[in-house]
Amino acid sequence: MPKQPGKLFRDGDSAIAKICVDALTAAQTDRETAETFTHSFHSYPARLHPATARVLVELVGDGAKGPIVDPFCGSGTVLIEARANGLATIGSDLNPLAILVARAKTWTAPPRRRTQLREAGHMIAGAVLAAGKAARRSGAETAPLRKPKGFDPNSRDRRLAAWFAPHVRRELEDLATRIDEVATEDGDLAVVLLACLSAVLYKVSSRTSDTDSTWTERRIGRGQAARLFAQRVDYLVAGLADLSKVHAPLPVLHELDIRKLDTIIPDGTAAGIVTSPPYAGTYDYAEHQRLRFDFLALRHRELDAGELGSRRSFEADPPAARDAWRKALAGFVSKIGTALAPGRRAALVIGDSVAANRAIFALDDLRDALTGDLVIEAWASQERALLGQHERRAFGDQLKREHVVVLRRT
Repeated sequence: MPKQPGKLFRDGDSAIAKICVDALTAAQTDRETAETFTHSFHSYPARLHPATARVLVELVGDGAKGPIVDPFCGSGTVLIEARANGLATIGSDLNPLAILVARAKTWTAPPRRRTQLREAGHMIAGAVLAAGKAARRSGAETAPLRKPKGFDPNSRDRRLAAWFAPHVRRELEDLATRIDEVATEDGDLAVVLLACLSAVLYKVSSRTSDTDSTWTERRIGRGQAARLFAQRVDYLVAGLADLSKVHAPLPVLHELDIRKLDTIIPDGTAAGIVTSPPYAGTYDYAEHQRLRFDFLALRHRELDAGELGSRRSFEADPPAARDAWRKALAGFVSKIGTALAPGRRAALVIGDSVAANRAIFALDDLRDALTGDLVIEAWASQERALLGQHERRAFGDQLKREHVVVLRRT
């Protein structure tokens, strides 16, 4: 969301449009929400600002008698805010890492289970630290690297070797091996522990960030990975305790393409939808998170093939990608309309972008994609600064904007 003030535009029902403005400007005025609950547990590219999600969840969740749905749930921001409001929630995403992280961030299991999470995390970290000290003694054998089932060990090793110092890699592999051992007895707990490991991977790697694959030198001390892992476990447990104070069911999560939304949401049963679809030509989640996929042994072929609006698709064949994007947008808007209960609302956060040197005007594309049972109740847009010559050439004298659009099923 825009973090700097920009010119605002709005239309539609005045009260709803005002809420759309509040959602757009929340990232500039709300400095606290992003640090509540488990929001900052794990980095995630283009994450919806939690303050924006909070405003929109309160809007669409008013009077809800069914689940609030986020079909592009990412790392779970909307699900956290809906859960904090005591609402039933369902999230889906084609990205396996998204589902892993969202599951951990919304794991409001009973207190005894959270205690087990903390104890298991500290036991694993302590064992890894002890093993590292023992390995430095004269004559000690080097621990073997993991060989996840179904992954070629040599290919995996080549892909990972450049990103971690040898001692860091061994420490991380030991953490993962011990989480694998937990999985044989307690799969749910192991999933949450794996998300804690994922949260520290880039911090101890030579990758600059999620969205920047530039190699950068980092000096990581022995034992630092294990200590960071234990800290992430503690942080998550504390955030989950706060999130659990309001009674609500555990969010239901599905690794699923939105084009199959009707397989998990019966027609007309969603009490509300809050989501932020992909911005055309902007991100490549399959690339941004490949290091995590490789290390954590997450299968991602379906994401590689089915990621909507990816930057790589526009680079390969821009005209075909543009047509495919419009078709995909119409398809998932139709799915949203079908899933909503009559009279209920969907709030979408979308943004203008540049794809293959052409400006993409998201609000115009959304209007073109609307089905007969969906109407725009209100919208608000905020001007965003053009970044670099590339965007200035694409937009020319037209504005680039971020939008919040509220749809209602008739």
